[in-house]
Amino acid sequence: MKKYFKEIMIVIIVLLSRLPFIFNSLGADLDAWREVYTGKILSENHIYNVSRFPGYPFPEFLYSLVYHYPYWAINLLSVLFTAGCSLYLFKILNFLSIKLSFLISIILAFVPVIYLTSTTAMEYNWSLFFLLGSVYHLLKKNLWFSALLFGLMVSTRFNNIIFFPAFVFLLYSCFQKDIKKTLQFSSLTCVFTCVFFSPVIVKYGIDFLQSYGDSEVSLGSLLSLATLYIYGTLGILAIILALVIQCFKGGYQKVKSIHKNYFAVFSMIMIVSNLAFFIRYPLEAGYLIPSVPFVLILLQYILNEKLMKPMLFALLLSPFLIHVTAKQIQVAGSVFINEDYEDQELAFCKNVIREIEIRSGNQPAIFHLGNFSEQISLMGNFEKNGNIKIVKHLSPEDQEDIIHKKRPLYYIDTGNAKEENNKTHILDQYGVLFYKDFELKR
Repeated sequence: MKKYFKEIMIVIIVLLSRLPFIFNSLGADLDAWREVYTGKILSENHIYNVSRFPGYPFPEFLYSLVYHYPYWAINLLSVLFTAGCSLYLFKILNFLSIKLSFLISIILAFVPVIYLTSTTAMEYNWSLFFLLGSVYHLLKKNLWFSALLFGLMVSTRFNNIIFFPAFVFLLYSCFQKDIKKTLQFSSLTCVFTCVFFSPVIVKYGIDFLQSYGDSEVSLGSLLSLATLYIYGTLGILAIILALVIQCFKGGYQKVKSIHKNYFAVFSMIMIVSNLAFFIRYPLEAGYLIPSVPFVLILLQYILNEKLMKPMLFALLLSPFLIHVTAKQIQVAGSVFINEDYEDQELAFCKNVIREIEIRSGNQPAIFHLGNFSEQISLMGNFEKNGNIKIVKHLSPEDQEDIIHKKRPLYYIDTGNAKEENNKTHILDQYGVLFYKDFELKR
């Protein structure tokens, strides 16, 4: 017990700090609801369709086992994976003999973007757990298990396959430039990745490699997503201030020799790889989660301990204090703001469900709900083959039923509805707008 005291404390701190925030819903991000709904369809109908491309088979299959549990039980999976992230980071830091390993490992779980995703059904922290586990076992020269965890990382979030070159560099450095071991690891990761991602490959072939969508954002939005949304206002100010003080007081003497530290170089490759992908697809701040532990490690290599500790303390408080948007500055942190967003979304969906039940009157009807189709299907517990049919897009069969007046069509004026109208004009011709689109009040 005494031997694992710090590990036990890490788990307890992460678990207790999340408990107040896991009961509300599955999250404000609709992708979380899509994954759980995909699990529901897989369990009930034995049909696997990706929640969205390129596919997330590991969480989708795991959710098929727990989709019917309360929100808190489903969200608890993300909490446990986050605790695992901190544990693996603690092991990595101890292996590298890095000071403040216990404190840094705890702070990882309190970085705002990681805190937020740890209280919802999003899979970002799941993938980070497998990533850090793969790194640790690579350092311990356990190639098979490291490759297995790498495969699970990719099956949880496919875009994290971009880190493969960084892993090859780490292995090459750890094994004294052993080409044979490098090829062995590369082969194993390829095999495990293909095995764990096989449900998507078998179903869709190479068609799963689809665009991530619109990636055009302003420079201001890009910088905001990469800083404030990751580390919070308090956190990013503390990081900048610590670096400035280090520059004027102690200089960057430690930086001069950083290129000789193979793990520091590996960390930089991870950060650059992650940032390059994010710049290409700047859709969500969560895309930068894999770089967070390596940013903390690099800061430890750069800053002296007197600056590192207050900076880490600021990151600890960052999820709970100060939230800045283009319109206002709020004292409450992003965790509390996110709870409000979830409340607004839940209220909207409950009102839509109530209106659906009134409109349908238990008669056959199609409701085009766009991106809210999965969340409302889960919350309303609508049966897939029931009279009330909830859809995101109209199939050819749906269009036939509507045109021949076998089923009335109702819709919300979402972005998906506008796309549908641009293609077929069927909503304008046959549909009834029955509820306004969701508008988040920030």
